[in-house]
Amino acid sequence: LGTRGAGRSTRFGTALLESKQAEYGKSLELPDTYVRCGACHSHFAIAEEDLGTRGKGRRLECSVCGNTWFQSKERIMTLRSGMELKELPQSHLDRVALNKAENKAPNFVGDAKLYVGNIAFQCSEESLFEEFSNFGNVGEVNMVYDNESGRPRGFAFVTMRTPEDAEKALANLDGKDLFGRPLQVREATN
Repeated sequence: LGTRGAGRSTRFGTALLESKQAEYGKSLELPDTYVRCGACHSHFAIAEEDLGTRGKGRRLECSVCGNTWFQSKERIMTLRSGMELKELPQSHLDRVALNKAENKAPNFVGDAKLYVGNIAFQCSEESLFEEFSNFGNVGEVNMVYDNESGRPRGFAFVTMRTPEDAEKALANLDGKDLFGRPLQVREATN
């Protein structure tokens, strides 16, 4: 995440903000506040003071997709209890880069959503991503978790970039054993 604009103070602000971004969670304590790029939906840790001491905010540039926006101090989001910011997975960065190369919207995830049921509790989103990646480009994997316990509920939604990839995944993964349980893969109805 960087700042964008002209002028000596903005350039200094860019270097300062980018160096702070790289150090959050390492030598600097990770703030409980963040911003989200409206184009690719990437999230970035940021503190109110990162937006400068003068004015109501500053113009930011997404380091993932290049989108720019004005971020006001009043619209910084705060993490809810029990939530945490994690490093962006490489799959997210690759998807945004592919979208840019194909002239698609940065937040495009795919055209075919699948329901995946009977998932073992020890299965992770990364495990599902790997399995489905064997049959095409995976746009995103969303496991559903119980709000109270935080445990997986045993089903997920996987979005494949093309309907053809989704058909291949459905044909090859429906009934496949994963962590001791046969997956149930169907077209999503939502």
